[in-house]
Amino acid sequence: MKTAEQIFALAKEKAIAAKALLEAETPDVPKALAMLAESEELEKQAKAMKAAEAKIKALSEPDRNLSLPTGEDKNDPPAAPKEDPAIKAAYALRYGDENDATSQILRDLHGPDYAVKRIRQAQVFNRWLRTPWDQSVPPEGRAFLWTPKSIKRALEEGMDVAAMKTVMVEAQDTLGGYIVPEDWRMTLIERLPGMTVVRPRATVLTTSRDAVEIPTSTGGDSQYSSAVRVTWVEETPTAGTAATNPTFGLEKIPVHTVMAETFLSRNLVEDAAFNLAGWLSQKFSEASAIDEDNKFLTGIGAGVPQGILPNGANGLGLTYDISGDADELTWDGLIAVTYGIDAQYRQNAVWIGEKATYEAIAKLKDGDGNYLWRYGRDNVSGQPLTLQGYPVLEQEVMPTIGAGTFPLLFGDLRGYYIVDRIGMSVERYLDSSTARINQVCYVMRRRLGGQVGESWRFGLQKVAAS
Repeated sequence: MKTAEQIFALAKEKAIAAKALLEAETPDVPKALAMLAESEELEKQAKAMKAAEAKIKALSEPDRNLSLPTGEDKNDPPAAPKEDPAIKAAYALRYGDENDATSQILRDLHGPDYAVKRIRQAQVFNRWLRTPWDQSVPPEGRAFLWTPKSIKRALEEGMDVAAMKTVMVEAQDTLGGYIVPEDWRMTLIERLPGMTVVRPRATVLTTSRDAVEIPTSTGGDSQYSSAVRVTWVEETPTAGTAATNPTFGLEKIPVHTVMAETFLSRNLVEDAAFNLAGWLSQKFSEASAIDEDNKFLTGIGAGVPQGILPNGANGLGLTYDISGDADELTWDGLIAVTYGIDAQYRQNAVWIGEKATYEAIAKLKDGDGNYLWRYGRDNVSGQPLTLQGYPVLEQEVMPTIGAGTFPLLFGDLRGYYIVDRIGMSVERYLDSSTARINQVCYVMRRRLGGQVGESWRFGLQKVAAS
């Protein structure tokens, strides 16, 4: 681990390098600004480490002046504890700066020592991961503590402080194990979009319950998503002229349990230099990303999220267009799919299919032998690939081309709803079977659900002649 002095030196090197980039014959301003930002972050880290070192030194020296200051009565109530600058610096370094409003909410939820509780929880969690022979779970492992980032997200979703306090109780995991710190869970969740197709484009909700009911409007048509309409009236309209007739339904999305496990050698677990928590977060997020993306597309809905194409078939009765050939895709069929959904939903639409499907499309030719999917003309070098002007996404769980199959999905993925349940647990296992091979087993348990909420945003290509 680098010392504060070494980090200061590294920050200086970054600043010098940035200055050189700006003074070059052809200045690289974006890279210079990025390096200056890195220098500033390193400087903050070094200052925080200095403050923490000073605090540790101060606490290591006993206070021999135990007498009360002149004029202070021993019966006076104790003064309010002063905010520890070292704890505050460490908290900001780990969880980011917070504004006064966020700080006030955290104080209301967890008390004035919320920063100490959060740092303490992270320390205990890391120590707990490294002691699999101790089967007990400390009190910190049964507590749910909000972070500045999770509070901001909760406020954006319409929660108030009373609801947040309810979540703290309901988020207590009934699955056993250690309820991981919320920032650890958020880090794992935030890694998922970069490795998946559906999540970064879907509608993502957070809950503390086992199911979510979402109101859905009915009575829409090719332009309107509901029965609500606008009426133009005279200056003094008659009663009821501007009335609309909205109708609503409820879409229930159940939350399911998913587990991932990994084995580690005891030597690594006991190695203080090995970032065990970070390694587990990375591996669990990789496994979760692949599996959940598959389920969001083809999950059957029984104990798992319901996919857009349950079991690879059009079980939800989504709009589809035929290819015009009993066994193959055709260019006319692709055009039909593009216009199979309404204009307002095509604006954010994407294609999803497996690589063999796109290979087959790439080989389609016109009567003169020219390829119809012209990569060079349709795409600027370095830009994402498009088909009919819409982004192309590959996902190998999609059905392969064959008679009666649905190998291509086209649509706006915001019509798919993902529900993440607050709270995640980790269990450790060191028993006779793992001890004999010098390994520890870690099992992550998290809860999520998924379901199509707005089916009109999707269209499919069916391989069929008619």
